[in-house]
Amino acid sequence: MRFAVRAGALLAQLVEDERELRAAQELRYRVFFEEQGAHADPAVRRARRDVDRFDVHADHLVVLDLDRSTARRPAVVGCYRLLRERVARAAGGFYSQAEFDLGPLLARPLESGRGQLLELGRSCVDPAYRNGTVVQLLWRAIALYLEAHRCGLLFGCASLPGSDVAVVAAPIRYLHERHLAPLHLRPVALAARRVAHEPFAVEGFDPQAAFRALPPLLKGYLRLGAMIGEGAVLDAAFDTIDVCIVLPRERIDARYRRHYGAALEAPAGAAA
Repeated sequence: MRFAVRAGALLAQLVEDERELRAAQELRYRVFFEEQGAHADPAVRRARRDVDRFDVHADHLVVLDLDRSTARRPAVVGCYRLLRERVARAAGGFYSQAEFDLGPLLARPLESGRGQLLELGRSCVDPAYRNGTVVQLLWRAIALYLEAHRCGLLFGCASLPGSDVAVVAAPIRYLHERHLAPLHLRPVALAARRVAHEPFAVEGFDPQAAFRALPPLLKGYLRLGAMIGEGAVLDAAFDTIDVCIVLPRERIDARYRRHYGAALEAPAGAAA
């Protein structure tokens, strides 16, 4: 499928060639490894690109700054990795399955009409573009992608920085008390990776302070209507503690369309 969502010189689209994919992987490397301190293996460090086995199977959504882009070097300033269920099943699974049991999400067959699952991952924005515009373009494009591929539910790992569960216990407790997904939609942290068990003990727990401590991306998911899976997982390579977000399509529609209204643009020559 092809589509484009534009705001001034910024253009959101699926990657169209290897140069755009490499530029997205380079952005991911700068954000995850150089800025946030993830631990790169030797191959990733030499390439200075964040690459894993899921990249070849996924669709990659990017935002380009057309004023800075050239034919040889596209300027990718934001990205998301999108892995659809039909593709993931053929490729051996989802990235999130290394951290969470997705059994409840996968329980009903695709043929039941539930709409396929869509895993969101590797989201990042260039530091110079973190004013909200790039994120809005990404989500306007995701809305078109959901429609084109008849996706019924979005999910994925969302990260809290650091590996000390005591530091993030209050935000995790807030998520579990206020936004826990119902059992039929609730991924569960794998026992071997789980950092702690509920309830997350927090002295003087303050829900408002706990919400303020959440990373901006997680807050954005909650505002769109996301719920949370059970448990949290240590991702040692990225030095984060991960939770699993679950976002049914129907919870997005009313909130998203109310917020953006006519800003949603029709696909340009879209084809599933």
